[in-house]
Amino acid sequence: MKTEELFAEHLQCLVAEYSEALQAAKLAEHSVLVHSGMAHDHYADDHAMPFRAWGHYLRWLPVDRPDQLVLIRSGKTPVFFAVIPQDFWHDQHVDMPLWWAKEFEIVILSDLSQLARELRPRLDTHEKLVFLGEGIALAESLDIAPQAINPPRLLSQLDFRRAFKTAYEVHRVANANALALTGHQAAHDAFLDGSDEYDIHMAYLRACRALDQDLPYPSIVAVNEHAATLHYQHKQRRSSADQSHNRVLLIDAGCRSAGYCSDITRTWVRPDCHPEFKALLAGVQSLQREVIEAIKPGMNYIDLHVHSHRLLARLLVDTGVCIGTAEEVFETGLTTTFLPHGLGHLLGLQVHDVGGRMTAPDGTIATPPPQFPALRTTRTIQNNMVFTIEPGVYFIPMLLDKARAGDHVGLVQWKLVDELLPYGGIRIEDNIWVNNGQPHNLTMRPLPD
Repeated sequence: MKTEELFAEHLQCLVAEYSEALQAAKLAEHSVLVHSGMAHDHYADDHAMPFRAWGHYLRWLPVDRPDQLVLIRSGKTPVFFAVIPQDFWHDQHVDMPLWWAKEFEIVILSDLSQLARELRPRLDTHEKLVFLGEGIALAESLDIAPQAINPPRLLSQLDFRRAFKTAYEVHRVANANALALTGHQAAHDAFLDGSDEYDIHMAYLRACRALDQDLPYPSIVAVNEHAATLHYQHKQRRSSADQSHNRVLLIDAGCRSAGYCSDITRTWVRPDCHPEFKALLAGVQSLQREVIEAIKPGMNYIDLHVHSHRLLARLLVDTGVCIGTAEEVFETGLTTTFLPHGLGHLLGLQVHDVGGRMTAPDGTIATPPPQFPALRTTRTIQNNMVFTIEPGVYFIPMLLDKARAGDHVGLVQWKLVDELLPYGGIRIEDNIWVNNGQPHNLTMRPLPD
């Protein structure tokens, strides 16, 4: 299907979804006004922070700008209130390609103060309105009842349902993956050429034809021991390229397509890297494939996470990092020393998409097990979900020091661990779509026709 056909079908699904959500939230007689968000300056400054529109607004149309609004009314064409200021300081042009613009009534405003005047004739005399979004003062200026501003029951319904992606949304996530993979290849080549973290990052951006603010999250470009910092935020610079310096590159970087995100991690090593670290990398790659193959609708994501830790225990024993049996390593909790983060998270308009711990549309939350507190996803896997699978192995000094002082110090081969400390860690992350009962790897395979 063409993009315009996918988007038209997507909007039909959204209209039905909002109708069901309003009914469930006992707001069936309401229309909905969704706000994109507000621009904010840095503290005590007149320069704005980079803006990112709210996910529930971006599901309706891909205009990533502040103070835009969409009106959703039962049985009527949605209205896009495009606020385009008369401004000679900034370029205020909004691109409106026909593939999405033809699905909306578009009302151009030069200022938010014009909204009330344009909104009234589009509502029936006694029509009630729900406001969703950041602009609370704007909602109050429209005389929207306080209980109809971001009602939690409706937001819970929408958050829960956002886990289920339409064909258009899957298409966008797949496209974001394809864009990011060009950057990952460029980063790999720069790493092997001896580039520092800064130049590897710039190679990624050039290949993706992106600016930093275009990316869904700040890229993690971690060389050597920096890979042990899970969300390493720097881009170290060296005075010159040095192939001998680069032993390991862990790069966690994505792209966006019409607001939808990819989230991909690769770990690369030089041929002369420590042989046991290379064995661990091959093992994590194999482990990830085994976890993906185990994905089935009806399975709880917690069980998938536990499965990954059992596989990790076996890998740690097989590579000589741990001593004893895989069962001992798992039962003592030692695997969390080497893998302290969750197996993955929902993915979509946000990198960590909403609803990952919800068990029902009413907002009921399933907390992660106490031994895995960082797990972001605890809900049951179902068709049309998109999420990441990102196992890893890390040599994090803080956690290793705790293990050295713990009751199970004898289960770790510390001489080998000390040799591997300078290599930091490994993570392999792909984006998975559950389709017709089977996992489809959007990072590794193109979409089926």
